[in-house]
Amino acid sequence: MAFGIINNLISQPNVCRCCLSAGGEWDITTSYLSADGKKEVYSEILKDCFGISLSIIKNISLSLRVCQLCVEHLREASSFKKQVLNAEKVFKQYYEHITDIHRDVAKPLGNTLKEDDNLICGVNSIEGSGQYKVQNSVKELSERKRLIVTCETVLKWTTACPFRHHKSWFQCFYCTDDFMEIAKLREHTAKAHNNTDDELKKIKRFPRSLQIDISNLKCCQCELNLVDVEAMRRHLAEAHNRVLYKECIADYKVNTSPYTCHLCGKRYHVFRSLTTHLNVHYANCVCDVCGKSFMNTKRLKVHRATHENGHYPCSECGKVLKTKISKANHMGTHAKRVLKCHICFEPMKHYNDRLKHMSERHNVTHKFVCPVCGREFNLKHYLATHVRQTHGNRNKACPDCGMTFKTNYGLKKHMLRHSGIRAFKCSVCCKTYARSYTLREHLRTHESEGVATLT
Repeated sequence: MAFGIINNLISQPNVCRCCLSAGGEWDITTSYLSADGKKEVYSEILKDCFGISLSIIKNISLSLRVCQLCVEHLREASSFKKQVLNAEKVFKQYYEHITDIHRDVAKPLGNTLKEDDNLICGVNSIEGSGQYKVQNSVKELSERKRLIVTCETVLKWTTACPFRHHKSWFQCFYCTDDFMEIAKLREHTAKAHNNTDDELKKIKRFPRSLQIDISNLKCCQCELNLVDVEAMRRHLAEAHNRVLYKECIADYKVNTSPYTCHLCGKRYHVFRSLTTHLNVHYANCVCDVCGKSFMNTKRLKVHRATHENGHYPCSECGKVLKTKISKANHMGTHAKRVLKCHICFEPMKHYNDRLKHMSERHNVTHKFVCPVCGREFNLKHYLATHVRQTHGNRNKACPDCGMTFKTNYGLKKHMLRHSGIRAFKCSVCCKTYARSYTLREHLRTHESEGVATLT
């Protein structure tokens, strides 16, 4: 900017001291009242927020004006500074509060936590600065110990019903007995495991997540109804100085099939599908390959194996699998699994044998009824397959033509159309087909002609 132009601007009596515009309306040294009745002096705000002191030389009549736009900027800066200072104050109060809670929780854990395992990172204040620094030498609580702390808090202080789930069965959290209905499991837990302290000491292996039914969630101490896990965490921390870690909890409101997600209302006929769906709501771990979210590290670890592309041959039959997980699942087909009756513990080889034994020996029969069409099944697995194939959503889409299917198997068969692979060959005329059943239909034409075929 030319010196002559600068002279003309500065010599103006109403030039703004902050932006050099000619619209200065307010005196920077005068005290004004803001719209909310607070005193404001713009030169003081400028110094307080930015540390800038404007030159005031009265004997040469310099402008002491500031424009409306710069006044608004100063007000915003002052408001933002107050907001940051207030947030810092809240964080300091929270740190002091949570430190007290952790100290109280660490005492009754006994042998569960060692003395050198600190619940949170140590924090020291920097003298004269009002700031805090983290001591890197102090360890954080491990994932397993966070889970143990959460189990002790939730199971001792609330009415939440813990459970495990394995192959369509609800299992007791403490003794792993199987139940087909969650209501029976609730009754069993209340009667057989009413001393939580003793039961927790007996557990040798904790799950990666504490699965709880919160259909009737209350605080055991003050009988307060709690609507969800966040309300439970907040109440236990504020009213009873207890701590829990939300990332260690998988909460459900379990009813009968179809099972409903209490967070978004989606319905699932298979409970395992609901447990998988919860990964959407609790994104505690994220796959760095595809970006999918998972509730805990175990689920993420299982998922990461799907990105492998290795060579893992089966030692029994020689079949080659792509991942370690696939090989482990496949090896289960060669294992001699032994099932036991839940009542007399007699061993049996097959699931059907156990159902037959319980019906004939103990007069215990089960009928699994489809909630959509009313059809009955003897095995829960058959019901799950029926619901998925007959009443399931067509959410498996072909990437080439967009056609949708209810099952991955249906989509896989359809994809043969686009692959061009014709792996099934006629032994008579050498024609090739994409599907085995198409080849079988073709072979009938040769049988009608009296030609011997190889199948």
